[in-house]
Amino acid sequence: MVPGISHRTEEAHLIIEHVKKPASPKEIEAQDKRQFSDEDRAILAGYEPVANLIAATFGPGCEVLIHSAEDLAHSVLKIINGKVTGRSVGSPVTELGLQILSGAVKSQGDIVGPYFCRSKAGKLLKSTNLILRNRAKVPIGFLGVNFDLDLPLSQFLEGFFPSAEDLKADEDFAADLGSLVAKAVAEELEEMSRITGVSPTVRNRHIAADLEKRGVFEIKGSVELVAGELGLTKHTIYKYLRELRAD
Repeated sequence: MVPGISHRTEEAHLIIEHVKKPASPKEIEAQDKRQFSDEDRAILAGYEPVANLIAATFGPGCEVLIHSAEDLAHSVLKIINGKVTGRSVGSPVTELGLQILSGAVKSQGDIVGPYFCRSKAGKLLKSTNLILRNRAKVPIGFLGVNFDLDLPLSQFLEGFFPSAEDLKADEDFAADLGSLVAKAVAEELEEMSRITGVSPTVRNRHIAADLEKRGVFEIKGSVELVAGELGLTKHTIYKYLRELRAD
């Protein structure tokens, strides 16, 4: 392992003198070669949505990649924002990547870093890696995140402040199911209060229909909660839902 890099997450280790560069063919050839199973490859592929999620959250200054230990000369299976380090799919593992995989065999820890290093172009990076293991707990690769700390602040902040076009509707971060359902029912009641001359039965049917469209009734226990909020029995709500779903 490179001195200062830990499999613990409690502290960041400064090793800025280290440069991310490809491992030499000699270093790669010295590693034990492995034949991956279809399941091993499927496990690695299963992390692609995670890589997409991280990159989408943190923007163009955040490089995210998946390394496979099957073919270290072409270890990069997926990479997003590869301009951060100048790599692409099929690039070899780095010297540091070799040491991360070697250390993972001896350690049960799965998170390496965070630590600081530089790209070949001299960019200061904050890096963290997640060891990816198969069902036998054997390391088969790692998910790497490299954040470009030389990215201009204005460019970094641009991705964290929405434009008017990007701003979505408010999302409800309710503390519990009861609060979530109560808020949804209150919103529908407010909408219905603007309509006059509607009988309570028609009102309740309409509210049930709108809650159904919002997916509220997909949540276990929501029928009872909606019934309580509307002063109805759960059997009445189930009756409304049967009628709605029969249409």
